Amino acid sequence: MYDLSIEVLLGRVIGLIIGFTLHEWAHAWSAYRLGDNTAYFQGRLTLDPRAHIEPIGIILALIAGFGWARPVPVNSRAFYPNEKRGLVIVSLAGPVMNLLLALGFGLVIRLMIAGSLLESRFGILRSGAWVEIGIGSSGAFTFLYHVLGTILVFNLVLFLFNLVPLSPLDGYKIAVGTLPPEYSNWLIRYERETTLALMLLILVGP
Repeated sequence: MYDLSIEVLLGRVIGLIIGFTLHEWAHAWSAYRLGDNTAYFQGRLTLDPRAHIEPIGIILALIAGFGWARPVPVNSRAFYPNEKRGLVIVSLAGPVMNLLLALGFGLVIRLMIAGSLLESRFGILRSGAWVEIGIGSSGAFTFLYHVLGTILVFNLVLFLFNLVPLSPLDGYKIAVGTLPPEYSNWLIRYERETTLALMLLILVGP
């Protein structure tokens, strides 16, 4: 988290904006498809980052490693008679979107490596002499490689972190909707304690 090179910083900014925006959009889209118009009427069924980004959450994510976006409102009663199943699907949509983004950027990076773009060299005529210039350790493709790699890592972290079964994360809602009643009822009963556990995890984390 303390690497402040320009490519890593740029990757963090792009990764967070893309990751948060598409994460929340996926929640809104899946809820809308299942019959809940709440997010639609509040203007959240859009890919415009301004509808989803919380500036303070982005800033904290950049400097402290933890942040948030504006949560998408969901009315589970609109999923009747399958409220629990609908809430699980909507909750899962966000992390799955982050996983798909990570896989997509990973594929681009893999293609760059397979195409030997990180080791490419080209020449220019300078002062009458042919000079070879690398696009490797300090060149454009390696710069792009680090940007894309940072975006990949941030989306992978968003995917994994949001699956932690602690309130108010998506993983908590998924666990409540999929675990047997005795376990899901226990989670609901101790929802406040799981939130405190999440805060403690953030405070003592790396």
